[in-house]
Amino acid sequence: MHNNSTMDKQNGHNHKKSTVLYDAGGWFLMGMFFGVVFIGVVLDYFWNYLVLSLVLRWQHIIITRKRKLVYIAIITALGLFIDWLYYEIAWGTLVIGSLKVPAIFQTIENSSGLELATILIPMLLIGIVNYLASRLHLHLEMKSALMVGVMMAVFTAPWLILAFVLLQP
Repeated sequence: MHNNSTMDKQNGHNHKKSTVLYDAGGWFLMGMFFGVVFIGVVLDYFWNYLVLSLVLRWQHIIITRKRKLVYIAIITALGLFIDWLYYEIAWGTLVIGSLKVPAIFQTIENSSGLELATILIPMLLIGIVNYLASRLHLHLEMKSALMVGVMMAVFTAPWLILAFVLLQP
């Protein structure tokens, strides 16, 4: 009998035992992770596009598709940064080089009301970013840019992050 075979005692057959382990990580998991992230970014991009289009239509403002696509790319990138920063400061641990900022809610217990109120911070930042981008890139008047900023702040705020954190057991 060979070293990598054993005898099945019940029916007298030889069976090879496999000692090969297959790597379930590596490229597969990396592809899966980046695929999920990519899909999330694409969905975020189209959600931003939809909200902007509806706000502009509501105000009877016509903007070229190319200008809207560039605008959405800018605010999606800045919005993702704002969402990440919001999560890290509120519940994660922000690490930038040697600077380590502990999360606000690591030490505070039973603070759901306070945690809910923190959504105002990214909403304000998203509103400012959209106001400035719509003034500078879309060349909207102040009143229209303010409306775009407010609507984008309300409808594109990181509500899912907040819901995920607050609904944790």
